[in-house]
Amino acid sequence: MANLPRWRYIRNLTILLVLVAGSLLALTRILASPIHWLWTMPLFYLTYLAWNAFSFAHPRRLRYWPLRESLFADSGCENVRLTSRDGLPLFAWYLPGNRRAAIVLAHGLGGSGLLMQGHAEFLREAGYSLLLLDLRAHGRSEGNTSTYGVLEAHDVAAAVDYLRSRGDIDADKIGVLGLSLGAQAALRGALQSQAIRALVLEGLGPADIQDRLRPMSVRERGNRLRRLRHKMVYPLALFDQWLFNFFSGQRPTPLTIEIGKIAPRPLLLIACGPREIELNRRFCAAAQASCVVWELPKARHAAGLVNEPEEYPRRVVAFLDDALSRP
Repeated sequence: MANLPRWRYIRNLTILLVLVAGSLLALTRILASPIHWLWTMPLFYLTYLAWNAFSFAHPRRLRYWPLRESLFADSGCENVRLTSRDGLPLFAWYLPGNRRAAIVLAHGLGGSGLLMQGHAEFLREAGYSLLLLDLRAHGRSEGNTSTYGVLEAHDVAAAVDYLRSRGDIDADKIGVLGLSLGAQAALRGALQSQAIRALVLEGLGPADIQDRLRPMSVRERGNRLRRLRHKMVYPLALFDQWLFNFFSGQRPTPLTIEIGKIAPRPLLLIACGPREIELNRRFCAAAQASCVVWELPKARHAAGLVNEPEEYPRRVVAFLDDALSRP
């Protein structure tokens, strides 16, 4: 199914508006008598979860963004129209390099290919040809629902198909760099296309409750307080996951299972912040020997290039050069 039905968006919006209206009404009752906090708190929490789920499933579009002169001036840039593997029309920018290797750049939630210009700049200086892709429901691509990488995998695979069809690209020298949503899409896209020879994934987050809740250690299982906390958090996380699946119409499989299928292709995970670091260590362990993690404890989510403007290009280019030079 190329595009999720329009009624899903209308249904999701209706649910969200009803919950917001109910929360506003509940707020007036609280102002009249504070005792109403007892029954309104669950309603407020449900509205918060629904707002998050709606924002993930139907992000605001970023259609236009200033072009960097240093990147686009006299670069031979091409506007590319391509079709996702499930039939959805997509848009991308193609920037030719001076070598036959190419990188697909996949943006984060609510972004567009043009938000990847910072990454494109240092990769183009290294000689790579680039495809800055607008994922479905983003930028100038079609679609009305973002699925946190599940259907976006078809978009990344189609972008790789396009690069392989070009005469100026070596079909065995194609990699993908993805941020957040783009990282999810790139990983799942690599499961569809063996032509993706290397992956740089920054801000790879949990896709399923199995990813979100790490297994308890023997020491923690022996701690009553930790066991109680785990039992309290689990049903809330389970409901949160179900709500997102309901809004998006998809059921993501755990990345801790899927990432192991990438081997032996090289994989670089860039983790920003303590929570991402702990999660990506588990991902890397599941990915077997083909994976390495670069940890940035003080960086914000998907802001590795901002936090390390000199080291980031050096590491990423060195990784891609090595990975795409392998037979």
